[in-house]
Amino acid sequence: MSDAPTPREDRWPARLLSAAGVAVLLLMVGATLIAVVARYFGLTGLEWSYEIAGIAFLWVTFLGALVAELRHENVAFEVIKRAMSERWQRSLDVLSVLLLGLVGAVLLASGIAMLARSGLVPTPLLRWPGFVSGATAPVLAAGLFALAAMRLWARFRRPPSPKPRADR
Repeated sequence: MSDAPTPREDRWPARLLSAAGVAVLLLMVGATLIAVVARYFGLTGLEWSYEIAGIAFLWVTFLGALVAELRHENVAFEVIKRAMSERWQRSLDVLSVLLLGLVGAVLLASGIAMLARSGLVPTPLLRWPGFVSGATAPVLAAGLFALAAMRLWARFRRPPSPKPRADR
């Protein structure tokens, strides 16, 4: 049994995150275009567009990684997995979910520690708090950890099998 969610289970989170990613991608493209035009025409005062583009790039990257993992498109070794017996495939599925949860937990702890140290340090140009860009790691980590927990729950949640009736 694969730990892949049914399309109904992963539809709304993937769509929500994809929509956020597209919005941030459009922001990044717009900011980059402003920077290109400003540089080409020698305009001053638009240097902030580089900072916006950099922050947006971080968010697009981390949201994209989360969407890819939600859709089981992030990293897969299907050729190797298919060469194994069904028992080993199930074991590998559980191991991959446990590793995903571990990566999420470690990244979350690291991201929170980073935000504690630099979350209020202002960005160079816009003077926004550092958590605007620094929150990407904890958001990704929390998403990965929650996804791993849901996959483990789904894997081990099985309806009880009916008990055989004794013949009389």
